[in-house]
Amino acid sequence: MRVIVLALLVAASSACRYYCKTLSDETYCCDGGKDYNPPEYHDGNCPEVRSFCPRIEGGSRRPDVCPHDGACQPYEKCCFDTCLDHHTCKLADEPSSTATPTLTTPTTKPPYVIANFARNKVNRGG
Repeated sequence: MRVIVLALLVAASSACRYYCKTLSDETYCCDGGKDYNPPEYHDGNCPEVRSFCPRIEGGSRRPDVCPHDGACQPYEKCCFDTCLDHHTCKLADEPSSTATPTLTTPTTKPPYVIANFARNKVNRGG
């Protein structure tokens, strides 16, 4: 009896061009074997991670997987999706603003005009 063993060694890691991290900081190959546009960064933030996985109806379009923002539309970000366990293109949330609100003064009149108004009001008995 002859046994022939055929081994096919494939260096999967050398074929991967982009690596991403899961929420638990695990690294995985996220390019899906495709060529993508050069890496880009799009404005905005990834939406909050979902607490449940929505059902995908028959006519619904599955999300596009991505290794970086450049694989997505300009208004999308490449974010990790816990339901698909992969990075997908998602609508970007607006960047959160931490700017201090502009304080407006109660009046635009110069201080000396306000002082004159107050003095005149006192002189008139008001």
